[in-house]
Amino acid sequence: MHVVLFSIVILSHSYRSDNIYIITSLIFLRSIIRKMRGVFLMQALKLQAIDEINIDKSRKYLTKLHKDSKGYITIASKSPNYSQWHYKREDLLERTEDIINDINAYVSQNTFYKPQRRIENIKELRAIYIDIDCYNSKYTKEAVQYFLENDLYSHKIPRPNYLIDSGRGLYYVILIKPVPSMALPLWYAVQRYLYNNLKSFGADANALDPTRVLRIVGTLNSKSGTCVEVLDEYNYEYSLREIQEEYLPEISVKKKSKGRPKKMVSLFTEYSLYHARIIDITKICELRNYDVEGHREIILFLYRYFSACFTQDTDEALNRALELNAMFKKPLPEKEVIQDTKSATRAYENKLYKYTNKKLIEILDITLEEQKYLKTIISGKEKYRRSAEEQKAKKKAKRRNENGLTKREQEKKDRINKIKKLKIKGLNQNQIAKEIGISRQAVSKLLKSLTN
Repeated sequence: MHVVLFSIVILSHSYRSDNIYIITSLIFLRSIIRKMRGVFLMQALKLQAIDEINIDKSRKYLTKLHKDSKGYITIASKSPNYSQWHYKREDLLERTEDIINDINAYVSQNTFYKPQRRIENIKELRAIYIDIDCYNSKYTKEAVQYFLENDLYSHKIPRPNYLIDSGRGLYYVILIKPVPSMALPLWYAVQRYLYNNLKSFGADANALDPTRVLRIVGTLNSKSGTCVEVLDEYNYEYSLREIQEEYLPEISVKKKSKGRPKKMVSLFTEYSLYHARIIDITKICELRNYDVEGHREIILFLYRYFSACFTQDTDEALNRALELNAMFKKPLPEKEVIQDTKSATRAYENKLYKYTNKKLIEILDITLEEQKYLKTIISGKEKYRRSAEEQKAKKKAKRRNENGLTKREQEKKDRINKIKKLKIKGLNQNQIAKEIGISRQAVSKLLKSLTN
């Protein structure tokens, strides 16, 4: 800092006759001082981190948040650049002190099939959450907490399992019984409902995606210089369906365009469709081993478009498209992706496109073999094949009783049970055979299968 001030004096002396140079130099040096001040602040916070970070609180929070988690959990850090890592529950809890050893530490609320934090990799939905940026509203954190407790809890929204002071704002976190990714449309509907009830308090519309990471309790927030703390804890495990039934209004619907039948389509159904198409586009890339040259632009456009429709977050949709592009064997330049797919944002905002399965199959050159692995982008021929298989499975199931056994299997089981009872009574094989009315060899065979 002294060196910088000395430089100001020298510059002022050298360019005393030229005010422009002096002003320019001072502005430049002021920016350097600000950056240095930020570096010094980060260093000071790091020196305090050992005293401030409470690993026991972090471990307790992570244990409850990811109780029985089966997938990968993302841990992220901004110190100062963003980095992220992926752990299974056991590793995370056993090595918490080694992993959570810095300021600005974050954790994913849900888990992933792969060590990749992407929507299509969601394995378990374990939490619903709202990031409340109080500083963007007219309310203090204390005021928000008061209104939540007195006006909203158990009336408009559920009481959360955690209300957390994140430093400059609050986290509203509900822990739910784990559900698979197929429940994402309902998860989103609940998430949007909670956001709508909390947006007047500063709820962040850009923090609603299921891959979100939030600050870890017990760690330090460098922006506020304070520790992330639990303000209120509620020991109850909700189910997603329970929240929907108790709090959400009937899911809104909208009419199709004029000239078409007045068929009502729910928002829930739309979410389901968008999610299924995101999954399908990713699956197509996987089936082709990410060698999609010739289809890269249209794949990225569609992925960005459907992601925007699903998350209602255009920035997040772009980031996801860039991540998908990076997985290609021959990725496009980042600038080209941004430019060539930007119409996806306009299409989402103006609801310009309604892609049929037929159109998607055509523009993506999806084969019948590939369609076998897709959820929704399938032809009439594939629909017929699946329907035929379903009917065949139903007919087969009808031939079985409530125990899942065919008539022959049930008869065999009943005969074995009779043999067991007669054997306990002390009858030999000849006597058992005579009693049941079968050959001694058959009795011997059944007894042998019973032993095995």
